[in-house]
Amino acid sequence: MGTIPADATHWDSGDWIDWHRHVATPPGDACAAPSEDTAARLHMLHMRLLQSARAYFELTGTHLPVYDGIARLHAAIAFDLPLQGPLCCDGGADPAQVIALAPHGPHNIVSVDLSAPFCCLIVVRIKDNFTSEARILPRHALPESNEGTIDLCWRDLPRPR
Repeated sequence: MGTIPADATHWDSGDWIDWHRHVATPPGDACAAPSEDTAARLHMLHMRLLQSARAYFELTGTHLPVYDGIARLHAAIAFDLPLQGPLCCDGGADPAQVIALAPHGPHNIVSVDLSAPFCCLIVVRIKDNFTSEARILPRHALPESNEGTIDLCWRDLPRPR
């Protein structure tokens, strides 16, 4: 079995299909995902945003302003959060605070505003190879102060289990 190309699409059947290389998209529906399943469409959108960001960076050496959107999608997928309205990780009134670490950035440190109401902190790191990973930290694990900012390093955030 050969290697799976980076732009292959995973369908619900479990087969890897590189459909977009062989089948033209229907006219007027340029953004259609290969499935009506919402989760499959979210994964497709996430993958396409990462591919677009990578292609643009390789072409121009600058970044598209899409990393916050990629982080929000990754958080919704990874932690099964709703996309409509604020991302809430505990069902409460306060939303999750989602922070993106861009690829080829100068550091892996995020600044967290403790005065903002949030139930949990989700940090999504978009790596230099334009893949993403996320870590989540509940609000109660941060200092109890409601003012100022704190800096957190990616390597100090708890790894998912």
